[in-house]
Amino acid sequence: MEAVRRTCPVFRVLIIGRANAGKTTILQKVCNVDKDTKPIVYDADGNLTDVLRPSTQRGRHDIRNQITYPGSRFVFHDSRGIEAGSVNEVQIIRDFVRERASKESLAERLHAIW
Repeated sequence: MEAVRRTCPVFRVLIIGRANAGKTTILQKVCNVDKDTKPIVYDADGNLTDVLRPSTQRGRHDIRNQITYPGSRFVFHDSRGIEAGSVNEVQIIRDFVRERASKESLAERLHAIW
């Protein structure tokens, strides 16, 4: 198991769902943190950021942001309200999945879509 963790120290997940569906609650439960624990968010370049703010508006997101919680080995990419019905929103997901699939490093690839 240690060899696997050296190769891939994180499990990367894209979470998709409508706004206010409880995505953040799911992430908190998976990471075993309480609702008051603030996520740690990095932008696409790996810089610490605070741009993750709750939003009820569809399509207002940066799916490339990397979200984690203290002590967690999960890295999440949140669709933040992407819903069915918009060709543009579906294209954003497709592009993101393709980009992550082409990463050389296993840790940089997408491992699951919820």
